[in-house]
Amino acid sequence: MSDREPDRNESTDEATWLDLVARLQETPETDPRHQPPERRPGDSSQSPAPGPGVPPAAGPRSAADRTRAIFENQPLHRAPEPGPRDYSPEEDESDGSFVPEEPPPLGSGEPLVILAWLGAAGGPLLLLLFAMFWRGAPMAVVLGIVAIFVTCAGYLLFRLPQSRDEGDDGAAV
Repeated sequence: MSDREPDRNESTDEATWLDLVARLQETPETDPRHQPPERRPGDSSQSPAPGPGVPPAAGPRSAADRTRAIFENQPLHRAPEPGPRDYSPEEDESDGSFVPEEPPPLGSGEPLVILAWLGAAGGPLLLLLFAMFWRGAPMAVVLGIVAIFVTCAGYLLFRLPQSRDEGDDGAAV
């Protein structure tokens, strides 16, 4: 055990725990043997219970009053201090000023490039559909689709840039 930790006495801890449990179990709400005395409207011998801000009168208190006093005198009843989740950023006027430009319409590309993409992507798909649904397709049709695919893929590869800029790292789209 280090010097900073207090020595623990298990017999004292156990006695304190049993005393706390016994006091909490003896509240009038849970103890059927304990009946609160009836109050009469003209009876001045019994005064009303003090409110939460009034200190209790001197003398013996009931177990319920002691338990209530424990929970009323906690530091949690204070207003909480603001924390990191209570932060709200200041309104920035420049956040809503950016408006992107209108994108070009879909059909405004080069027609030859669009046809090349249709042939390069549609050729293998059409061959797959023929293999699944039209097993007896003539060999001329199959060879024609293969020729269209090769031509379109070759055109797209030919359109790629031939040289690379030294200052370009390829990050721009």
